[in-house]
Amino acid sequence: MSAVTVKEFLFKKIFRRKMSNKSNLEVPAGEKDVKHVSTSPLRTPVTQLKQTSKQSSGSATGNPRNKTALKPGHSLMDWIRLGNSGVDLTGTGGKARPVSHSELALHNTREDVWLAIRGKVYNVTRYLDFHPGGVDELMRGAGKDATKLFDEVHAWVNYESLLAKCYIGPLRNTAVLHLGSGSSKSTPPSTFLKPPTPTSPQSLSSSNSSVVSPSVALKPKTAMSIISSSSDEIASKSLNVVPRFDWIQKTAEVTFIFYTKALCNPAVIVEFENNLEFSVKIFLEGNVLHRYRFQVSNNLQWPCSVRQSLEAGKVEIVFNKLLPGLWPGYGQMEQERKENYEMELYEYDVATRIEITHDSCALLLRPRNNSILQLTPIGHHLSVSANINGDYITRSYTPVPASAVPTECPATFVPLLVKTYSNGGGLSKHLTKPVPLATSLQLSQPSGNFSLAKLKHHNRVALLAAGSGLTPILALLGYLLDRSNNKIESVSLLYFNKTEADIWCREMLDNLCEKDKRLTVLHFLSASSPIEPQPSSLDSSSDVSTAPVAVGHDTDSRPPAISTSSRRRVSAKLESGRISIEIVQRLTNVDSPLYSTYVCQCGPKPFNELCCQYLEQAGHNMAHFHSFQG
Repeated sequence: MSAVTVKEFLFKKIFRRKMSNKSNLEVPAGEKDVKHVSTSPLRTPVTQLKQTSKQSSGSATGNPRNKTALKPGHSLMDWIRLGNSGVDLTGTGGKARPVSHSELALHNTREDVWLAIRGKVYNVTRYLDFHPGGVDELMRGAGKDATKLFDEVHAWVNYESLLAKCYIGPLRNTAVLHLGSGSSKSTPPSTFLKPPTPTSPQSLSSSNSSVVSPSVALKPKTAMSIISSSSDEIASKSLNVVPRFDWIQKTAEVTFIFYTKALCNPAVIVEFENNLEFSVKIFLEGNVLHRYRFQVSNNLQWPCSVRQSLEAGKVEIVFNKLLPGLWPGYGQMEQERKENYEMELYEYDVATRIEITHDSCALLLRPRNNSILQLTPIGHHLSVSANINGDYITRSYTPVPASAVPTECPATFVPLLVKTYSNGGGLSKHLTKPVPLATSLQLSQPSGNFSLAKLKHHNRVALLAAGSGLTPILALLGYLLDRSNNKIESVSLLYFNKTEADIWCREMLDNLCEKDKRLTVLHFLSASSPIEPQPSSLDSSSDVSTAPVAVGHDTDSRPPAISTSSRRRVSAKLESGRISIEIVQRLTNVDSPLYSTYVCQCGPKPFNELCCQYLEQAGHNMAHFHSFQG
């Protein structure tokens, strides 16, 4: 089945900051009726439409952003179409080859633009007019390693997929090392690698690639060694991850198993073609795709279910057999491995819409052909595009756990929590409109840069969320509490909203606090007069058998409320204020019950920047920090 390549606009406002900047689950049931729409089957992933592009003014967390108007014919879909046309976007014949820093520096004009990100060099000349942040912003990285600039704005963007057709080759770092005697005053011209001691030429070897010429080693004062290494560390690490396949069966079901590595956190997509054929795609770090095509020996039932053991690195895809019985073999499998894979779009419709707050909805997105199942990695997002009044609008959303929506979520559906913003958010308004429900949405496969392995040695974790920035936190929260290796001692969720009515998933957090005393949830409200809790299913209170939403903090209690079940409930304990150095210091003070060694955050850009600023001021090790950005 052919697929249309895509990815959300790369470099949204990329290179926004200057080079001088410092680098370095179950919500309360809604009262609205669940609304469904029937959709007609469509086997092809996407119907390509040529439209003018227009980006939404909001980020994944609701941060409005200004965009540069794109010329007609320069939408995301037009860029995809250009990449599929067979045109050589690399300018080098399409064959990957190493690029030195000196060669990269030569390509820095409007007519010839190369740049490097994380050790990969791309020819972005043809992409300039497609860049939503404008030509000038992209030109700031021309002819240089733009990794630092890119990371300051949108490190989460999967540029590798969007620019796959523009990839020239790896960026090579070359150091010239003088192997003179100890009295030599010459200094190495590069700081990429430390010079070896004269008595230990073997120390020149590196973990990447190192070549020392025997003839060079014989010259005591003028000897030099050229050491070349790729700076693309992510890709080099993922090369070692090759999923191992196995299968097991019972009388009524068959399980296809893929072993990756511990904490690999892969994206998984299962595409069902018919009762005898299906394919599995496993996406690994470093933009590596492993695709498996199966022709099974007997009929299967759709949909399947996907189970994942993150700590063991195991993915299980379970099908029910159409006819019970033991098979002599599973059938046949074809395997394909691809680096720098191109993203794909599939068409979805909004099948269910439930209001959960005054301005937010839970949505279930149904694949148009209902033959695709996507498993989104923890902390990753999807790009959603829609044709709204002739303009294509794209933005990213983070799917939430199925338990975080107030209705049953079929395996093939994608659950989202979406907020509509009064000062923008055209796509969010489109998605959450009550009548008619939105259709013909185009979803990409998951992408992101969050690594679970970074939390492996931390058992005290803090999660900071503002507004809809709670979405990536929900799946991470469940994983941390369920982790069996290096079990969590404490998880502190600090959730910031304007009013009490804006809080998402209060009943879910209530239940988690009651279930697991290691979890502390603190609500911070910026409005001067928080809204009193109402006696409804959205009430944040809990009865005698349930812990308060805010566990382990020292705020005053509010009057009790009576729930719809007529049970006595204790209202949530809230704090007023915004993110501040005083709040952050509660996470960095070793004597505080909220003390944490690793911090994750998600919210609007100003919130994220303040969190970073205060964490640094409070002495937190910023190597143990991750910001989910939109």
